[in-house]
Amino acid sequence: MNEKIRVIAGSLAIAGLMMANPVSADVPLTLNAGVAQWVFDSDRGMSDTTTPWVSLEYAFDDNWAAELFYADDSTRLEGGAGGGVDVTTWQLDMLYYGGSYIGESNRIRPYLAIGAGEIDYDGGTFDTVETTVNVGAGLRWMFTDRLGMRLEARVLHSLDEVQNDFLVSAGLNYYFGNVTAPAAPVAVVVAAVDSDGDGVNDDMDQCPNTSAGTRVDSVGCALPVKEIASIKLKVNFGFDSNVVGEQYFSDVNELAEFLKRFSDLQVNVEGHTDSVGPEDYNQQLSQSRAQAVVDLLVNEHGVASNRLEAKGYGESAPVASNDTKEGRAENRRVMATLEVEYSK
Repeated sequence: MNEKIRVIAGSLAIAGLMMANPVSADVPLTLNAGVAQWVFDSDRGMSDTTTPWVSLEYAFDDNWAAELFYADDSTRLEGGAGGGVDVTTWQLDMLYYGGSYIGESNRIRPYLAIGAGEIDYDGGTFDTVETTVNVGAGLRWMFTDRLGMRLEARVLHSLDEVQNDFLVSAGLNYYFGNVTAPAAPVAVVVAAVDSDGDGVNDDMDQCPNTSAGTRVDSVGCALPVKEIASIKLKVNFGFDSNVVGEQYFSDVNELAEFLKRFSDLQVNVEGHTDSVGPEDYNQQLSQSRAQAVVDLLVNEHGVASNRLEAKGYGESAPVASNDTKEGRAENRRVMATLEVEYSK
C-alpha cells in the first residue's frame, strides 16, 4: 500500500472515531468514502482501474453543498509500454440536491455535481498535472438520519490535454450535523375575557365598555334600538256635512308633523257616514269627507299630495249602532291610523 492510500485509510479511521462519538461534532458535514472505477480516455493508453476515494461535504442548506473530493491509486500503461502510473485527483465541487425524494421510504434523493480540480499522472519517468472540470450526477440513499450510501458517475475533462476520463463511484456516507427536529412551538392558551359582559371577547370587541344588557353586533358594538311611533286621527262630522270642525285642527296638525318626521310614509285617509240616506249618496259623502282632510293637510300644512289617498267607505263600516243619535254621530267620521318602527 503506497503512502497516499495510507492517507485515505487514516481518514476512514478518523471517521470511525467520529461516528463513535457524533455528539462532539454538530456541524453540517458529511464524510463520504468508497471505491470508484476509472475509465480513462483511450488516448491516454492506460488500463482502467479501481481506486479508493474519500470526500468531505459541507451543506449550506437543504439543497446546496460544497464537496472536497480526493482519490488515489495506480494503474499500468497498456501494451507493455511501461510500468505503473500513480493516478491522483482532487476536485472541489458544488452539489445540488433535488427537492423531491424517490421511493416510498422518502430516503433516496438525486443530486447533480459540477466542479474543478486537478489530476496528477506520475509514471516515474514522467509526472504531469492537468487542470480539470467535471460534471456528474448521483443518488444518495439514507439508511438512517446519519448513515447512508451514494452512487455517482462523473466525467472529468482535462483543459490541458482535451481528454475525457470517467469516474463511477460507490460509497458510504456519515452525516455529523444536527438531525433533531426542532421542537414544536408550545401553544399558549389565553383565557377568553369579556370585560363588559356583552358576549364578545375583548380581543374581538371594537366597542368596549358597553352598558350591561345592551344588544350588540358580532364586534361588540351596540345595535340600533328599535322604537315604535304611532298616531291616530279621528275627525267627526255634523249631519250631512263634509266640513272639518276647528276643534280638530290641532289633531290634523299633529298628523302633518308626524308625516314630516317620517317622510317616506304613505297615508290612507278613510271617510265614513251613518246609515241615514241613500247608500250611493253616503258613499259620495264619505269620499268628500276624506278628501276634506286631505286638502287640509296639503293646503294648510304642506304635505305632498302624492303621499295621501282619500278613500270613502260610505256606511259599510260603522263603529257604533246607527239606531241611536249618539251612535250615528260616532259613525260620521274620518280616520287615519299610522304606525312606524325606527332606530333610536
